[in-house]
Amino acid sequence: MRITAHRMLELAGQAAGKAQSDVADLAAQVSSGKLVERPSDDPTAWAHARRLELRKTVSEGQGGGLALGRDQLRETERALGTIGGIMAEAKQLAIQAANGTLSALDRDSMQEVVNGLFGVARSAANTQTSSGEYLLAGAQGDKAPFDAAGVYVGDGAARSLETAEGSFGVATLPGTALTAAAGVDVLPALARFAAALGANDLIGIRTAIDELSTGHDQVSKARATVGSMMVVFDDADAARGGLEDTLQARIAALTEIDIVSAASALAQRTRALEAAQAVNGKLAELLRPR
Repeated sequence: MRITAHRMLELAGQAAGKAQSDVADLAAQVSSGKLVERPSDDPTAWAHARRLELRKTVSEGQGGGLALGRDQLRETERALGTIGGIMAEAKQLAIQAANGTLSALDRDSMQEVVNGLFGVARSAANTQTSSGEYLLAGAQGDKAPFDAAGVYVGDGAARSLETAEGSFGVATLPGTALTAAAGVDVLPALARFAAALGANDLIGIRTAIDELSTGHDQVSKARATVGSMMVVFDDADAARGGLEDTLQARIAALTEIDIVSAASALAQRTRALEAAQAVNGKLAELLRPR
């Protein structure tokens, strides 16, 4: 079948039109960096990318919970560090006070110091979060867990936060860790030592040495527990960050262009368009009436 000159011009026009459309599409992709911006671009890739973005959003939300858990545990560790330091200092004072050569007046002076230490320790044990919740209160975060005598009035509940899909980590340490349930009643031991100093009670002072030593070890153990809990949240956050990087890479692979390849393709399509336009011009010139 013989192709007429007019048919050749029509085909050349179609080729030029397609080349022009290809160049426009590639130029838009190079400009935006996006291969898939709407469902019509690639329904399968678009839907898959949306699912990955939803999963990434969920992971980012979990990141907020992990940050809250780490902050709570960090504040708990700081409070326990204060109490542990006080217990160590009080033990050294008890050893000094047990010296039979000290006078009642000397021990009265020491009592004032220990009373001050007790107040600081009780304040640390009643540490609150930025939202006003008491860290060591168990499930009763709306009220101070240690009363004026240092007695624990909270409960033994520990709260958990989600660390990953379907996984949870303990984010609080109940104040029972500072009670006889874990060794001795730490704050009341300080109070008893202060009372023994005020009464010039050598037997009570010497008894306090062992209690304060036990209390110090108990607080150190509680700090170690909190440290282990923090590791869980740190590891979960690192895993979350890795997951989000992977998801972002997969989303990019589905929806973003390879800028180098796209620029090369754009150059090729531009040359093809120029060639098609040149052919059109030649054909139009040949068909022009003379």
